[in-house]
Amino acid sequence: MRVLELYKIDVTLRTFLGACMGQWVTRLCMPGGGSLPISDGLIKVERGIFQGDSLSPLWFCLALNPLSYLLEDSKLGFHLRRGSEAISHLLYMDDLKLFASKKHDLLELLNLTKTFSSSIGMEFGVDKCAVMYVQRGRIINSNGLELSEGMCFKTLSEDETYKYLGISQSLGIVDEDMKQLVTVRFFSRLKKVLNCLLSGGNKIRAFNSWVMPSLAYSFGILRWTQTELDALDRRVRCILTTYRMHHPRSSVMRLYIPRKCGGRGFLNAKDLHNREVYNLREYFLKTDESMHRDMVSVDKGFTPLSLAKENWLRPTVLSTSERMDIWKSKELHGRFYQALYGPDIDLPASVNWLRFGDLFGETEGFVCAIMDEVIKTNNYRKYILKDGTLDVCRACHRPGESIRHVTSCCSRLANSEYLHRHNLVARIIHQQLALRYGLIANEVPYYKYAPEPVLENGHITLYWDRSIITDRTIVANKPDIVIIDRSARRTMLVDISIPHDCNLVKAETDKLTKYLDLAHEITAMWHMDSTIIVPIVVSVNGLIAKSLDRHLERLSLGKWVKGQMQKAVLLSTARIVRKFLSLEP
Repeated sequence: MRVLELYKIDVTLRTFLGACMGQWVTRLCMPGGGSLPISDGLIKVERGIFQGDSLSPLWFCLALNPLSYLLEDSKLGFHLRRGSEAISHLLYMDDLKLFASKKHDLLELLNLTKTFSSSIGMEFGVDKCAVMYVQRGRIINSNGLELSEGMCFKTLSEDETYKYLGISQSLGIVDEDMKQLVTVRFFSRLKKVLNCLLSGGNKIRAFNSWVMPSLAYSFGILRWTQTELDALDRRVRCILTTYRMHHPRSSVMRLYIPRKCGGRGFLNAKDLHNREVYNLREYFLKTDESMHRDMVSVDKGFTPLSLAKENWLRPTVLSTSERMDIWKSKELHGRFYQALYGPDIDLPASVNWLRFGDLFGETEGFVCAIMDEVIKTNNYRKYILKDGTLDVCRACHRPGESIRHVTSCCSRLANSEYLHRHNLVARIIHQQLALRYGLIANEVPYYKYAPEPVLENGHITLYWDRSIITDRTIVANKPDIVIIDRSARRTMLVDISIPHDCNLVKAETDKLTKYLDLAHEITAMWHMDSTIIVPIVVSVNGLIAKSLDRHLERLSLGKWVKGQMQKAVLLSTARIVRKFLSLEP
């Protein structure tokens, strides 16, 4: 409370915080004993501040700031070069490192720290403290340093290290040992994430927010070579392949492109390291303070930043646009890129499954391999692997067993697998329409929904997969869903199509043309004011046209339906490919 007053914090806020602190209590419970308390009453918190809330770290730093000022005002410390300012300490939260040119000066700094600590109710963690004596660049053995009776600090020998801010160090840092330790921790965390039950998207978020920081913490401190970083990224991809989250022949560039751009969203260790080193170096070179200038002048290879090196070459960092250009330039991988960034494609909706979907990591990796066209079909084996395989479809026995043929063009799959995928999307639309018009009471998962051929009430009639009997012969007379709105004197013909990516716009146009005669006939025959044709088109790889929003608005359905349809299509496409590959070649 005193430090808040010193920093002239508003009295209202100080009063509020003081009142809150007066009410802090806790209760101790036995492990495994449920809510059975050790003591019947609450235990009052007499001093200190809670850890874990957003205010405590800031408040703690404010409380320790005066110590930093006192140490600096002492004018004691170590000079990096003649005439430079003295560096007396490094302070981060509750970790303090003191520097002094002589033992007497070190004792003064320690006494100053002890006096301040006692004043604010804190104590030295003597068992975690140590002293190191350095003479002419070498560590020398000496007796421990006794600050007062019962408070003696041990002395580090040449072979001993201590941990400061998570890095084991002595007079310097043993890079190889620390890199080994960091790498083991990094891959241990990676395997824990891959073994958990999170969805694919959440595993990648866990990798970026929990696994990668354990490695990135060392960037700019430890000396990582470009070869080591490349090897590390390669090993990550190998482990992802082992856990089936990444196909070994899928696009590597796409793996490190943000998910909102159609990529997988992994952080790249090499790019992260190079960017961090460059930013740290720029910070020191551009900061116009005496201590920073001193560090720049003396760093002749002491740190990975090499601040005193004038002809320092900036390491390569691939931007997202550069990675996308490489992805685009690939013969196979680039086909999906061309389709995804087509002029008629709704990009945010088409990558919705990557950003907000909950597919398993294995399924996500397999779907991306299908999009990248690296599935081992007979066509891929003949023209890419060049193993002499005969390029004939194992289902319909026609030439050209490409992944495009498997997902959308095989005649043997048309009336079974393709029809099942088509009906899944149609069920989603039918159920949402039935719910909207009050024709059914409860919603069930779309894969369990069994549409009735006819649903109706006083104003609405909803047909499912029903032929329309007309006065004159019309070939295309069986749309997937028909909505008859008697109160508005309007009919809507809904037809679903799941074409290949390159036929997305063409399929929509074909649907509008296909049912044009039926629409005119229904308008005249049923005495309607209008008959609207509503094509619902999603590609086999989940691409969505910009026009789909307009069609869903005509049906008065929310845009969220797109995500459900997209997920159903992708899961069904993956199922079709898996089942097809299980056939005897």
